Amino acid sequence: MCWRAGSQREYTDGCALLAARADHHAGGLLIINGAPGTAAPDSQPGMTRVTLPEARERVLGAATRAPWVLAPMREITAPQTPAGDLIALELELADLAALTRTAVVCAYHGESWKPQLLDAVSAVHSRVVGMTPGMPGFRLRATGGSYALEGSIGFESVPAFTTALHGALIRTPQLRIGCRRLEMIEAFAMRAMVETVLTRPGSTLLLEGAGEAVHRAWALSGYGEADLPVQVRP
Repeated sequence: MCWRAGSQREYTDGCALLAARADHHAGGLLIINGAPGTAAPDSQPGMTRVTLPEARERVLGAATRAPWVLAPMREITAPQTPAGDLIALELELADLAALTRTAVVCAYHGESWKPQLLDAVSAVHSRVVGMTPGMPGFRLRATGGSYALEGSIGFESVPAFTTALHGALIRTPQLRIGCRRLEMIEAFAMRAMVETVLTRPGSTLLLEGAGEAVHRAWALSGYGEADLPVQVRP
């Protein structure tokens, strides 16, 4: 889940509420720090400061009642972080949620985050709460070791789509994406997709489960017969 807090007070109150719910419904709340040795004192009982590798180990190792995870993005990274790197981090957290079915909340607070960046961030989350930017018409979902593309990708969604794709390629250079629930993608977006893959030498992309609309867009893009590191299959 992506949470955009409108103020520091909203963030602080929301953390307390999340910790209380995690204590009741799960095995407590883990709050991710940026690096070893940077841990701040826990805000209240039920909150435990950990690094991302420690959070992954604790969640995967929980026999019952896995803890929930809060990722305060301002503490883990910075608003100036390249968009692709931020999306790669988001997808790592999404993989953890998908593999363990525990709650992972990525929190954005402060006014330094660019709206275009938050558009791309929202595209890799199944749910967005709080002050939300414009929502793209598609989702790139981590499903625990693989990815699924859903919704519609029109002209206005192309910047968010290419940013999300770039982040996925950073994390998984030989990328396979299921698109059985992709309803529509414009030929312009297909061309942008190919160009994004080509900017990362050695990367490949396979779209699997493509329906008629996706195959039509692929044909109209002009790349259908080209020798490219991108393939579209039924």
